Amino acid sequence: MLNLFLIKMKIMSQYCPPPVLVKTWLMLIDLRSSDEARAHGKRMIDVNFGSVDLAIIYLEQSHSDNTLVKVGM
Repeated sequence: MLNLFLIKMKIMSQYCPPPVLVKTWLMLIDLRSSDEARAHGKRMIDVNFGSVDLAIIYLEQSHSDNTLVKVGM
């Protein structure tokens, strides 16, 4: 189901915002931000995903696709 979501996202838009930006938008909605900041976060989530739930699924999917690579120094 989650892979289908990402395919749908790519069809809807060639741009998928970076996960850290999506997290920021969600934090703006969730924290005691100003009304303007909260509205901006909600607007960005709605424009890019359609709902907060889909944004969270996107973050979960992007997290599961990340591979950590340690570079020795």
